[in-house]
Amino acid sequence: MKKRTDLKINGQGSSSGGKYNSVNINGYGNIDGDLDCIYLKINGECKINGNIKADSVNVNGNSSIKGNLEAEKVKIHGMADINENLFVEEAETYGNISINGDCNAEIFKIEGTFAIKGLLNAGELELSLYGPSIAHEIGGGKISVKRKGKFDLLGLKSKIMPNGHNKELKVDIVEGDDVYLENTQAKVVRGNKIELGPGCEIKLVEYGSKFSKDEKAEVKTQRKI
Repeated sequence: MKKRTDLKINGQGSSSGGKYNSVNINGYGNIDGDLDCIYLKINGECKINGNIKADSVNVNGNSSIKGNLEAEKVKIHGMADINENLFVEEAETYGNISINGDCNAEIFKIEGTFAIKGLLNAGELELSLYGPSIAHEIGGGKISVKRKGKFDLLGLKSKIMPNGHNKELKVDIVEGDDVYLENTQAKVVRGNKIELGPGCEIKLVEYGSKFSKDEKAEVKTQRKI
């Protein structure tokens, strides 16, 4: 069995992809093909024209992935653009993440903004909004969506959004066992325990055992199921 080697790019460089032990990119890197590695670390910018399969992925900067990202652990500080799907056990993103497909995780923590065209699904989901975010559908066991304060990770000061406008989540459906939402616009929120904080605009709430809402939350229809 062929032993895996390491791939290092310092400054600017490119690779055709392949199987590696560790991949370290410091500067600008271009990977033209699928990447299969144990450890991937990007400091700077990297474009991957294929799929990524890794145990651990750590990004400080910008990354663009034309295929799927599949990993045990992912940590992103900056921006990530995934053209297909994200499959991960545990993920943390600080900044902005964009996913054209679905996202499936056991634990997912997002601080910043996100745009997910498909399903965002996690056993435990913690979303801290620093700007406008969007998803088609959100599902999970425990779901928390909170709006953050005046200064955010993206460098947007309160003078740009003085009243916290645009720091909201737009989603068609939210479904989970234990759901807490702030500043969320949704067509349907469904769950066993649901709590709506300020800034929510929900067309339909369906709950099992418990439902409560802030006086600054708007609900058109609510029913116990």
